[in-house]
Amino acid sequence: MNIVLIAVFVLVVIAIMLSVRIVSQTESMIVERMGKYHRTMRSGLNFLIPLIDRVVDTTSSKDMIVSLGKVDCISLDNAVVMADALIVIKVADAQKAIYGVENYRLSTSMLAAAALRSKLGSITLDEALTSRDQIKATVQENIRAELEDWGILLRNVEIQEITPSPSMTQSMEEQAAAERGRKAAVTRAEGEKTAVNLQAEAQRYKTVQEAEGRLEAAKKDALAQVELAQATAKAVQMVGEALKESPEAGPYLLGEKFMENYARLAESDNAKIIALPTDIVSAVSGFLKPAGK
Repeated sequence: MNIVLIAVFVLVVIAIMLSVRIVSQTESMIVERMGKYHRTMRSGLNFLIPLIDRVVDTTSSKDMIVSLGKVDCISLDNAVVMADALIVIKVADAQKAIYGVENYRLSTSMLAAAALRSKLGSITLDEALTSRDQIKATVQENIRAELEDWGILLRNVEIQEITPSPSMTQSMEEQAAAERGRKAAVTRAEGEKTAVNLQAEAQRYKTVQEAEGRLEAAKKDALAQVELAQATAKAVQMVGEALKESPEAGPYLLGEKFMENYARLAESDNAKIIALPTDIVSAVSGFLKPAGK
């Protein structure tokens, strides 16, 4: 009899332990009765019917972060792009989250990855690298309604990284290097062209200055020749007037010039031997004789 009472007491204790559940404030438990959804247990003290009710799953009411990992996409201009994003969700309806979709966390990740691929496939690589806010808004809009059907509240979408693939990065680096080389060549060519233009301008300026100098010298020389001619003419005029007044001065002047020319000839470096006329004395005397005698 005592054994039976002890057995009954043990069974009652076990039944009480199986029927009582304390649910945390941040959790919700899905309860099935006879294999069918019965209710969702909230935080606090809850009771179950042993062997009839059972907890099939537990969900958290905290915000959850779902990472997509590296998602490869093909942009509109056929560039391979690697993208990574974080999806922040919260279970708003535990019943829908458990019964509406198989593994809501994995399904959320796959749905967001598909939306991200679709958006990146509709824009170019340059737009993908510079339009994160637009991509984020599009992904949120595309998956929000679907997540609500699953009892999931979409809190936020954060684009962590959008980068070209390694091969595309290498191609872009080579293209950038080629562009820098082209710009350097253009700059060098422009510098050489400027130097040649400056040199030509300097040479032209120098030529103009030399031409102006020669022109000025020619003008001065011409002016000097004119002044010399005028002085010579004036001297001849004065000599002519003097000869009119003193005709005997003419032979004297001729003799003087004759002797000056022979004196210059004797002073010349090229004159080694000077031949004098045999009648030089008579000639000079003839010059010195007064006219008419």
